[in-house]
Amino acid sequence: MYPEVVRIVQESFEKDYANSGAVYQLGLESKNRIDTATGELRELLNVPNTHRMIFTSGGSESNNLFIKGMLASGKHPASLGLEHPSIRESLQALKSENVEPLTLLAHQEEGRLNPQSLSNMQDTRLLCLSHVNHELGAVNDPAKIGPRLKTISPRTRLFYDGVQAPGKIPLSSPEWKYISGYSLSAHKFGGPKGIGLLIYNATLDLKTQIHGGGQQYGVRSGTLPVPLIVGLAKALQLTFLNWGETKNRLIELRRLLIDGLKNLEAENSDLKIKFNSSESEDIEQQTPAIVNFSFPPVQGEIMLHHLEEKEIYVGLGSACSAKSKEPSKILTGIGRTKTEALCSLRISFGPQNTKEDVEQFVEAFGLAYKKLFPSYTSKKNERS
Repeated sequence: MYPEVVRIVQESFEKDYANSGAVYQLGLESKNRIDTATGELRELLNVPNTHRMIFTSGGSESNNLFIKGMLASGKHPASLGLEHPSIRESLQALKSENVEPLTLLAHQEEGRLNPQSLSNMQDTRLLCLSHVNHELGAVNDPAKIGPRLKTISPRTRLFYDGVQAPGKIPLSSPEWKYISGYSLSAHKFGGPKGIGLLIYNATLDLKTQIHGGGQQYGVRSGTLPVPLIVGLAKALQLTFLNWGETKNRLIELRRLLIDGLKNLEAENSDLKIKFNSSESEDIEQQTPAIVNFSFPPVQGEIMLHHLEEKEIYVGLGSACSAKSKEPSKILTGIGRTKTEALCSLRISFGPQNTKEDVEQFVEAFGLAYKKLFPSYTSKKNERS
């Protein structure tokens, strides 16, 4: 979290302990803090009055809340097939209600949906996409997809998982007239864990998933966590305030990392690197905050632990499924082999990272690869 967010959340925990639904003064003060934070978020995100904002526990709940609430009546959905498990599994869970999801995986290009592939959407009532793919960093631009979808299939609603977007690509002016639902999670942009946001078109009648006191338009009941909501709003404010500087730094770090890995490959005949994320610097297609690459035969998990010894922390894909021994569905979905998928890492940059971090990573990765590669060669010789 941003230090400023830590402070404001702690202060709120100390003084905003009253239930925001209570009618006495302390409760009204808590409600006012929520209303102020909501107004700030609406302004920061340019959310029009046509859309409602629901506070949730995070991105997974927001995705479940919208998808299951929207499709409860048997309307058929579609997705690219490269989304976060909270979308993929929500869609699969609806099969018991005769809802058969359509996958557009054949129309992906570097992890993005080709807008020209939307011609068969007439029978589909919901299209679910990642604004920024969580493993590849590929961007599905609503300014390109939204208008085409509205022309070809005006009855199809467009839902975006926006969890990876803030702080990685511009988000101040999304095409809200095309977007029926959008999810956010505070911990992805310097806010506290346990608080997220669902923004959705108020004309939609979402089926309630959490019943209780009728809070938040009756869509999502429960006492609202004032300190977390205040922290979410402050984190997004700081993220947008520093966006220009952050963007330039991320682009520089990404270029430095890619060049460093290519130099390592040129110096080491045993190292064969394949970039899974696009090398494009066009932020309308690829966020500069994520680099995903493969380096068979050394497995990604083994490399991760070697880097961890140097206090360098990287990812294997989605943290939600990192303990799975199966290859990434995202990487196999874009055509990587099982071996390539298992022998890969995801590098994620944040505002706090420096050029020195990248240089240390490249050096540590090169040394670890040289150390690990002979053991894989000997195993191959033993099998043969």
